Amino acid sequence: MKRSLSLCNSAFGRAALPRGHARQLFVLGLILACAGSAGVAICRADSGGVAATQSSPATASTHGTVKGERSNVRSRPSLHSEVVAQLHKGDAVDVLERKTVNEHNKAIDWLRIALPETAKCYVSARHVTNGSADVDNLNVRCGPGTSYREIGQLARGARVEIVEKKGEWDQIKPTADCSGWIAAELVDVEAAPAAPAAAAAPQTVPTTPTGNPGAIVTPPVAAPIGPSVSVVNTDPDVMVTYVVKDGYLAAVTESNAPASYELRTPEMDRLSSRMAYLEAPGTDLKKYLGKHVRIVGIQRWHKGDRYPVITIERIDMVW
Repeated sequence: MKRSLSLCNSAFGRAALPRGHARQLFVLGLILACAGSAGVAICRADSGGVAATQSSPATASTHGTVKGERSNVRSRPSLHSEVVAQLHKGDAVDVLERKTVNEHNKAIDWLRIALPETAKCYVSARHVTNGSADVDNLNVRCGPGTSYREIGQLARGARVEIVEKKGEWDQIKPTADCSGWIAAELVDVEAAPAAPAAAAAPQTVPTTPTGNPGAIVTPPVAAPIGPSVSVVNTDPDVMVTYVVKDGYLAAVTESNAPASYELRTPEMDRLSSRMAYLEAPGTDLKKYLGKHVRIVGIQRWHKGDRYPVITIERIDMVW
């Protein structure tokens, strides 16, 4: 597994597709979805909120050293996502998060890192005025177009350093809000500093009740604190994947459906097909009804079910 992963993340790993093929792949993805396959569409929105399977965000960044030659940094924790930059053996990185993703029925560990200065980042030129973002949540993308995934966001008023102008897009230097993903096996991560020992709780000296001087009193003992447990999918009849899908959000009418909302394909000759059921705990999806959206989340497909269920981690409008 390590050998295949290293090859996939070498210089010959899959990079971003040219824009000329984006529409063809989008249509192909919709066809596959109608046939019951789980696909990843490529149309991207221009602003929105950032997302995953099993992740351990760091309260403070840790440091690591790249140990693989020409190691790819990608826009998502997936071997099929765009290559944002390349790092070389000995390069230092700041590790922000660790995530385990199931891909091709294999668990792969990824690290989210701060982007190096060599990474190419782009923003829409119409939303940059005098070197500052003039809208909220301006997406920073890994290529000059909405077909490329976002790798960060800028708050209104955030300053950017423009490297080059490419039509309607500005190439900028990576900011502190930009990040990418690298296979964990390609990085030696420094051990996190040990947390300071908690102060010992004062002990209460047991006393013998005055009414019964011969009684033996046992002091109360606190229950041991067990280690935190991460729940992973162990059911062979359920396929769990990290997905990005585009479609139109609609309400579900069936009373026995597993969710109240669904993602549908665009209408073609007045016909539209269901792609997946949607659930979003804590998020009101009503405002997205009938809208073209992009969904990022965890898809669970039970054996025998016609459609999967996606737990939404992020939803964006597609303009």
